[in-house]
Amino acid sequence: MAADAHQAMYGPPMAQHVYLHSVRVEGFRGVGPTAQLDVPLGPGLTLVVGRNGSGKSSFAEGLEILLTGSNFRWAHRSKVWRDGWRNLHHPERASVSATFAVEGRAPEIEIVRTWADGAAIDDSRLTIRPKDAAVATLDDLGWTSALEMYRPFLSYNELGAMFDGPSELHDRLMAILGLDEFDVLAREARDRRLELQKQVDAIKARLAPLLTRLDGVDDPRAALAAAALRKRIWDLGAVEAVLGGAGETADVAGLAVLRALGGVTPPSVEDVIDVAESIRDVVARTVAMSKTPVGRASDVAKLLRDAIAFHGRHGDEDCPVCGTLAVLDDAWQADAEAKVRDLESAAAEAMTLNADTTRVLDRTTRLMSPPPTALERATDVGLGGEAAHLDAAWRTFVTRPEGDLLALADHLEATIEPVHAASTALDTAVDAEQRRREVVWRPLANDLAAWLTDARTSATADAEVKRLATEEKALKAEQVRQKHDRFQPVAASAKEHWALLRQQSNVELERIVLEGTGTSRRVDIGVAVDGVEGAALGVMSQGELHAIALSLFLPRATMDESPFRFIAIDDPVQSMDPARVDGLARVLESVAKDRQVIVFTHDDRLPEAVRRMAIDATVVEVTRREESVVELRKGLDPVHRHLDDAMAIAKSREVPEAMAQQVVPGYCRSAIEAACVEVVRRKRLKGGASHQSVEAAIAGVTTLTTYLALAMFDDAGRGGDVAGRLGQWGDWAMDAYGVSNRGAHAGYRGSLSDLVSDTTRVCNKIGQL
Repeated sequence: MAADAHQAMYGPPMAQHVYLHSVRVEGFRGVGPTAQLDVPLGPGLTLVVGRNGSGKSSFAEGLEILLTGSNFRWAHRSKVWRDGWRNLHHPERASVSATFAVEGRAPEIEIVRTWADGAAIDDSRLTIRPKDAAVATLDDLGWTSALEMYRPFLSYNELGAMFDGPSELHDRLMAILGLDEFDVLAREARDRRLELQKQVDAIKARLAPLLTRLDGVDDPRAALAAAALRKRIWDLGAVEAVLGGAGETADVAGLAVLRALGGVTPPSVEDVIDVAESIRDVVARTVAMSKTPVGRASDVAKLLRDAIAFHGRHGDEDCPVCGTLAVLDDAWQADAEAKVRDLESAAAEAMTLNADTTRVLDRTTRLMSPPPTALERATDVGLGGEAAHLDAAWRTFVTRPEGDLLALADHLEATIEPVHAASTALDTAVDAEQRRREVVWRPLANDLAAWLTDARTSATADAEVKRLATEEKALKAEQVRQKHDRFQPVAASAKEHWALLRQQSNVELERIVLEGTGTSRRVDIGVAVDGVEGAALGVMSQGELHAIALSLFLPRATMDESPFRFIAIDDPVQSMDPARVDGLARVLESVAKDRQVIVFTHDDRLPEAVRRMAIDATVVEVTRREESVVELRKGLDPVHRHLDDAMAIAKSREVPEAMAQQVVPGYCRSAIEAACVEVVRRKRLKGGASHQSVEAAIAGVTTLTTYLALAMFDDAGRGGDVAGRLGQWGDWAMDAYGVSNRGAHAGYRGSLSDLVSDTTRVCNKIGQL
């Protein structure tokens, strides 16, 4: 893939080659206080060994979660697995870090992931040191997409689940082939095609109800349009001719005028008569009130209010009306204000009458609104005469007559009936005109015209849909071709690894093919068992499936395009028979020529095979002490590991003497047994025996004497000859054998250091057999 295409698809460019230097873990999984695993820089094989529960996998899982934020081990399991990640003996602080040597960068970079006290596994903080404004995230380093495509970790859980999701395995392998551009282009073509197809389908869906409506109209134009649209290829030109051209298609304006005229409503006769009666009522009440003191009280109150206002402006004065001297004073004002209150109370009825009169006149004004402007456009639809009659009658109704309110009431009653007669005549004419204008056809014609416009667009869209479908098909065909070509080297590499791993298996790996697309994509693995072809998942054992899974992992993790020059594999030996362990050692040796390979295992068979086959490797032993204190040391073979532990206890001042006397003989016995096992494996395998037969022979041994007989004479049944051979070596050999055999149960009261030294000499003699 071109660099610009890769960057457009995956982000920043890939980083330079990266080697792992160290992994440091604290408070995570089986590690309590901080423990650090150092790995030799550059290509080579490193075995990290330790018993189950020693904490070795905590380094593998720590490295994985450091760089990905997750662990495959927990990804598909229940919450209880995710909640148990903190170390029980060191829960207050949790962190994982690693140092990396990156080509072109100095000094080494350190990546640290930390969790606050009480934080969940997903709630962590990632820091990259030394701080660099340009490198603050893994994406800045160019590692994010590489960790997905060339994932350099392989746990036992992932190894066993590799074939559980055939589509996922297919996608992981596809990603490394650089064929994603085809997926992008095909997806873009598909999305555009589906979008256009949706438009085409929507237009087709709108046609069905239109045809139903056309069939329901007794009109030759409807029949012609329906016939044109039922052809295999729509005759859109014929439909346009039926509609009569774009200018006459809708006639929207005429229909709007008719609707407006149909909505013209004059004042109701009932309302007009009610208003006329109300006018006469207030007129009668006004006349009656004018003949009573109440009517005069209002006038006097008004006159007094004016006089009070005059006194307020000018002070004490003579009366300006009658001339009475010095009459307008404070006493007069107080008396006048009292009279005003009395007069206003008497005038309340007059005020009510005034309000009623105002309301009646307001209603009259609203009723006498001018005729609607819709009448002015009636001539556009041929209804000018009827509209003119209504307009004239309406204008007569709203013209106020000369005279008093009684004349107005008479006018309203006299002129409303002609208005309603003219309105009824116009309504009748509007109904007739609407029927004449085919109120059924025109809305249908309007909808048909709108559909016709979209249908012309649909024809173009349909052609584009067909073109895009052809383009998709071509892209998929080209992808399949290139997928086959580009995957061949990966498949060939996987077959080479299987050839080493299979050892004495009768299963031949014949093909590995990426097949299918979409939901049917998968990895087809074809095998032959004694020449008979079959599917791998159906005929292979769990150990063989693990071996094939490893064979598929290694080519992907070691692609030249990957920036990671290291791979970390956790517990690959499980489920493998002894012969396949030898094959695994050869595969790891091959990969380690140009990659840094770190393997975590609790199984002694792999380090034993590496030693026996003289494969250059660094061995790191992991031991977990009390309180989750994890110690790492350069590894020894099983014989010397037991001897070193025995001597350490023998010389320790912290171990109680009684306990040392009980424990040291047991370590000495384990050392002699381990030396015997190494000899048996070396001699028998060199002689051509199968791994299965060798392991079966070792598994049948239960006593130290039998172990020695098998190593000395290649015959477990010659236990009676063991003492004679040991006697040839010296009394010290017999003593060491006796104490190791019995002392492991009863303890030893002699010199423990001398016992370890003599046992070491016995093991050396056994190794020379």
